[in-house]
Amino acid sequence: MTILNSIYKSNITNFIPKYFLRKLKKRFNYYFIEINKEKLPENNHPTSITFDRQEKLIENFNHKNYIPWTSCPYLVPLLKLIFIDESKDYNFLDFGGGNIDHYLYLKRNFKSIKYFYFDQKKNNEIISEIKKKYLLNDITVLNSLDEIKRNNFHFINLGSVIQYVKDYKFILNSLIDTAPEYIFFTAQTFYEKKVNKEENIIVKQINILPQINYCYFFEYESFFNIFKVKKFEPVFKVLNFTDRVNYNNFNKKYGKIEYCDLLIKKTN
Repeated sequence: MTILNSIYKSNITNFIPKYFLRKLKKRFNYYFIEINKEKLPENNHPTSITFDRQEKLIENFNHKNYIPWTSCPYLVPLLKLIFIDESKDYNFLDFGGGNIDHYLYLKRNFKSIKYFYFDQKKNNEIISEIKKKYLLNDITVLNSLDEIKRNNFHFINLGSVIQYVKDYKFILNSLIDTAPEYIFFTAQTFYEKKVNKEENIIVKQINILPQINYCYFFEYESFFNIFKVKKFEPVFKVLNFTDRVNYNNFNKKYGKIEYCDLLIKKTN
């Protein structure tokens, strides 16, 4: 395991044949490697959506009983439990919204939902082009944090995104300032024991080699304290089963490490 960790930590993976990397992935199924970094690099987790792909998703959605891939398959039932009156307008912010099919699926189930989209600059541009071509007038694409802060949201969805954001505390506090009723994190890694007073660790994501991303794991209590001081409380923290993430290569000093969904709400 020590040798394998060293291989993954180094840049040697850039020179290893892809078929061999796939064999390593299948054999050991590692997702993340702890590395010695103090901050996330620039241009982390580059954009991946394309205009052609979005058009294909719209075509598939219109002609099939289509359900999009999402880091939370139970999002629609959850929203129906929270927002019982489906005829009422609800402001929904999809922070890191990704593909257009997430919006389409929500609109199929919530006709009156007001959908706000925010992602990387290139993704915002593509979704804006799709909106214009297909006359999707009930999408609002937000291009900056300032634009986000001009709105109020009933529900903020962060689907496997905040761990890739370098200034995550600033972003989260800015989202809190929009006075949301609920904030939902999915596919997020938390560990239970703070080490050397650190609130997070930085890891190298290797499960999608040859692409490499970097992200945070968060010590849970420190992460939740960001919201606790602003009068939020947890509704639930449950395991996310969209993937079977293997953490066996991490030091036991972090205690239990879990791949989770976390829903929090504002208290009265």
